[in-house]
Amino acid sequence: MLIHGCPHRGIKVIDLMVIVLIIGLGFALLLPPIMAAREAGRRTQCANNLRQLGLGLLNFSSSKNRFPNAGTFFDDPLVHGGTPANSIIARSIENPASFHGKADAWLRNWIVDILPYLDANDQSNFWRFDESYLSRKGLNPASPSPNNFEVSSTALGVLKCPNVRTPKRGQGILSYVVNGGYSRWHAIPLSWNGGKRDGQSKNGQQLRWTPPGSTWQETQAVSHKLGVMFLGTHTGDQPWDIATGPNDISDGSSMTLLLAENTLAGYSPGTRYSGGIPTNWACPLPNFCMFLASDDVCQSARSTTDCLAGSLEPGPSGMDGKGWAWANRPGTYENIGYGQNLSVEGSFPFANSGHSNGGNFVFCDGATRFLSNSIDGTVYAKLISPAGGQLPPSLLQGPLALDRWEQAP
Repeated sequence: MLIHGCPHRGIKVIDLMVIVLIIGLGFALLLPPIMAAREAGRRTQCANNLRQLGLGLLNFSSSKNRFPNAGTFFDDPLVHGGTPANSIIARSIENPASFHGKADAWLRNWIVDILPYLDANDQSNFWRFDESYLSRKGLNPASPSPNNFEVSSTALGVLKCPNVRTPKRGQGILSYVVNGGYSRWHAIPLSWNGGKRDGQSKNGQQLRWTPPGSTWQETQAVSHKLGVMFLGTHTGDQPWDIATGPNDISDGSSMTLLLAENTLAGYSPGTRYSGGIPTNWACPLPNFCMFLASDDVCQSARSTTDCLAGSLEPGPSGMDGKGWAWANRPGTYENIGYGQNLSVEGSFPFANSGHSNGGNFVFCDGATRFLSNSIDGTVYAKLISPAGGQLPPSLLQGPLALDRWEQAP
């Protein structure tokens, strides 16, 4: 007897292909929103880290009536004799390799000074302030205790952006840097020639903020108006020790940058920009703890602008010295975010984030904002300078309207 029933039907190849195609399209449609949500979360975490660091700096400033040094060095008056060119700081910037792998005079940077304000009391309590961040001497030689290098080689979550490109566990990573103005040192403002590729960045010539024949003290007085945190000495009483207090930010704390991101700061096992000496979140070298606006605002290897020419041109919210537009100009290899094309730590002392199209910044009033990589150079120059309205006439910066720099994420 034949039993009649429904014939067995299998899935045809074409049906399977349609199902796979539908699933693939679904993933393709869902992936961008998922990736965007993850990036938004990472950017928010990064902004929260910066906000905590900003509050730490502001609490330090409220307590001391000044910001800490960006980097602190031992500088012996018997050696420098009051001449900045003979100082440890100048030598460290011009030729870090001259220390031959042993830099006892490189003490610490701003992170160490604000550890108590970051709920990092253990790290602060173990720190020997009379020793370099490289020191292997503990507080008490009679009993084992962490030394400076061990402390600063320990990862602190608040110091690392989730988008850091070279994550290394326990290596003292630092993703955030302070506003140093337009040069790495104020007493001898040596310029920086940004490189198009790794290994091409190098020291440039000295910037001229003041007319020929001016003293270095006159140059330093101008530099003080161009940045917020500077390199200084352990005693704080040497001729080139300057610090920024609340009254020095005459342009307004809500109009002056304090902190930015830099993916090429902090940790390295040693590069040409540190003279082969290891660096981490406590290193005081400016390339590893500060950020600048491009020094091409003053006549340099790439710009043709003479910052002392005395020419004023219409700019955002007023008349401005014509060179300020170079503070963030593509093609200089010093514009915000160009460091994403580089990989060597210390090779890009400018703002550089791991986020798309811009980065997080903290202002001197504690506000945290996301600014575009393509922000107008003159606007950016004004945000860097805390006292642009008090500069010499040829360098003058006009007032800045709020709506000229606020950038949507």
